[in-house]
Order: sequence, then structure tokens, then C-alpha cells
Amino acid sequence: MFTRKPTSPGTVWQRAHTDAGEGGTGTARSIARTTTAAPRRPGWSVRCARAAARSAFVRGLVGLLTICLTDQLVSWSGLVAPRYLPPATTITAQLGALLTASRFLSDIGHTLASAGLAMLAATPTAVVCGLLLGLFPTAMRATRVVIDVLRPLPAVAIIPLLTLTVGLGQTSVVLAVAIAAFWPILLNTVHGVQDVDGVALQTAGLFGAKWPRRVFTVVIPSAAPAIGTGVRIAVSLALVVTVAAELIIGTTQGIGAFILDSSRGGFHADLVYASVAVAGLLGLAVNSAATALERRAFPWHGREGTS
Repeated sequence: MFTRKPTSPGTVWQRAHTDAGEGGTGTARSIARTTTAAPRRPGWSVRCARAAARSAFVRGLVGLLTICLTDQLVSWSGLVAPRYLPPATTITAQLGALLTASRFLSDIGHTLASAGLAMLAATPTAVVCGLLLGLFPTAMRATRVVIDVLRPLPAVAIIPLLTLTVGLGQTSVVLAVAIAAFWPILLNTVHGVQDVDGVALQTAGLFGAKWPRRVFTVVIPSAAPAIGTGVRIAVSLALVVTVAAELIIGTTQGIGAFILDSSRGGFHADLVYASVAVAGLLGLAVNSAATALERRAFPWHGREGTS
């Protein structure tokens, strides 16, 4: 039995140089250099990702400090009355006080619960509808006009309709958030299904896999990264719409309700700014957690074609 001896990189270079002659062609030299190129060290992509994350964190921190310093200087200079724009030190003190207040922590939990319930309702519904629309082009063509009309509608524009039909309270908030979170998951699911490799589907069919099995073993795994991206976008959007819906509907609990009470109950601007800052930090934490989960679940997503 013929066994090929392993060839060292130096041997490959010598052979290519000899075959091409002393004045060897550029093709042989190119092949030799490509063959003898040293492989990249393992974990380089992880180190690059960590370096990019650190750089983004530093830039964000510098931007935040710049905003705080500008606010402090504007407040001290008297350009804007502290009644309308409190200094950053006052807002930071109120922020610390809010994070230790049991009532405000209860409002945070209520907002997260409303957003979570909406995501639990929107995610499976949007994924199932997206799979059906992606798998059946006729259904997509039949519903395209309806999707194009309803998708651009702002979620806050639907809130008055919900209050008329459902009434005031958490139910209206959850429905408004679910409708807003439905669209990014639906559209990403449809695009993920449409981008499934047709060769993979044909190969599964050649091996005897029926259509339902091909959907569960080829279509859904291939579309999963796109679905994950849609869920990540919807999570951040759900938190924003939850706070806005609590403000508009006028619920008794939630971050939006706290902001509304603080703005009209003696005009406590420092409480308003501090609660808005908490909402922003909460959105940042939720988005960071969703991004980390997406990268852990689909580590290859978005890295195709990188060298």
C-alpha cells in the first residue's frame, strides 16, 4: 500500500523553486509562499473581540463623562436654571438613592415583568409566522401589502386603540410591547428561512428526509442565527416601548409611571433625570446580555468570510 511521506514546508519551497527553474515564475513562488504561510495562533479571534469590546467600553465611558462634565458646567454657569437642568452631581446622588429605594426597585421589576411577558407572547408567534411566510412564497406574496402597511406604524400610535378596546392597565402595556417586538422577529425569521442553502435541502431530500424533517433539521437550524438577531433587537425595543406605554397609559407601577409622577408632582427634575438614567442603564444591561447570549449561542454568526 502506497503511503505518502509528509512534506515539510521547506521541501515544498525547494520543490516549487526547482520546478520553476532558477528564474522561476511568479505562480510557483506564490504557491510556495501560500503553502508555507504560518497558521494563525488559536484564540486570535477571541482576543480581537475582547480588544474591540474594551475599546468600545472606553469610548462609551469617555462620552458619558463628557456629557456629565458638560451638564455640570452648564448648570454652574447659570445658562440653564438648575430647576430645569440639575447638575450631574445632584442627578448621580438621586440615582444612588433610587437604586436603594424599595418602591423604585418594585417599579423596575414591574417594567421588566411587562417586557418579559410581551416577549414570551411575541417570540413564538413571530417565529411560527415567519417560518410559514418564508417556506411558502405564496403566503408571503398574499400578506406583503398588509405587512408593509402595519410594520411602519409606531407602537405608541397603537396604544390609544388598545386602551379603547382593552382598557387601561398592564394588559394594554403588554399588548403594545408584544406588537412592537413582533415585527423584528418576524422579518428576521423570514429572511433567515429565505437564505437557507438550497443545496442542503436537496441533499437532505436525497437522503430520504421528508419535508417536515427537512424543516426541523435544515431550515430551522440554518435560520436560527437570524432569529436570534431578531430576538435581540426585539428585547431592546420591548424595554423602550414598555416605558413609553407606561407613560402614555398612566399605569400605577413601572419606571414610566414613576417618571410621570415625578414630572408632575412638584416638578422634581432631579428625580426625572435619575429615573431616565436608570431606564437607559437598564436598556444597556439588557442589550449587552442579549448580545452575549446571541454570541454564545451562535458564535459563527457574523464571522463568515473573516480572515
